[in-house]
Amino acid sequence: MLAQRGTMARLYRPPLVGLVALVVVMLALPLTHSLSMVARRLTEFVDPALVYLPMGLLALALLVYGIRQRSEVAGTLIGFATGMLAWTGWASYAFRFNEVSLGLPMPVLADETRWPSNLLFIQGSIGICIVTLLFFALNRDTRCNAFLWLQRLLRIELGRPDSAQGRNFCRITFIETVYVTWFCYGAALFLADPRFIGYDNPASYVIVGGLGVWGLYLLWRLLKFTRVMAAIRYAIPTKAILWMTFGESLPKYGLYEEVWLHPFDYPRAMLAVLGIFAALFVITIFLPQRRQV
Repeated sequence: MLAQRGTMARLYRPPLVGLVALVVVMLALPLTHSLSMVARRLTEFVDPALVYLPMGLLALALLVYGIRQRSEVAGTLIGFATGMLAWTGWASYAFRFNEVSLGLPMPVLADETRWPSNLLFIQGSIGICIVTLLFFALNRDTRCNAFLWLQRLLRIELGRPDSAQGRNFCRITFIETVYVTWFCYGAALFLADPRFIGYDNPASYVIVGGLGVWGLYLLWRLLKFTRVMAAIRYAIPTKAILWMTFGESLPKYGLYEEVWLHPFDYPRAMLAVLGIFAALFVITIFLPQRRQV
């Protein structure tokens, strides 16, 4: 029995903890993309409000429940799940509402490139995203490595942070998920837009390569984590940077197809992704939550 426990303890150490966290968070993206495609298909038969409103209400109900939990495990996992669900159900459709309601055509950007109008709304909202991010970036109690680095770079002294005890992990993970998704989505649109850069521009190769290196550096740090819930929270921005390279850019270069955008054409593949995600999601609940001795 002791030998078995020792073997399991070794499995729970780095790099497995960080790797499991990354795969869980990474697989959530193609699944939410597929969920969005399924929701769009349903809107062909019923009013869109009957599809997206319940989705957002479910996210809100889960968020309220999660915020009331003191457990780091429950707070982190519920916060992440509700962040992805709220973005898909409410935020994403809010950007698409006028396009659907007014029947807006697909405008021509440049070089005969056409985009749905909702992508232009998301792109235009990036200014609000950055402005409101300043609230978190200039917060002395932030634990975000990127914000702490920015404070050091700008030599901003905000005083000693308060104790980390009593942090609400659900609220923190929820807002991190929403803002990371929002910011990286907007950044990816500027990268793809031929009016700014565009994938035909040689500069895009440099930027995508830089993002890939940055993502791999974040992955290298993630693989050192010993606490799975902390790894989940760190994996959220890590997967966003990696996704901009491997999920957004490389398919646009024609290296492979975005299967997650065609769940009805690839049902077996997406069901397999769903199964792996569900299994690993459950596994994170039972992994030791504190550092192994």
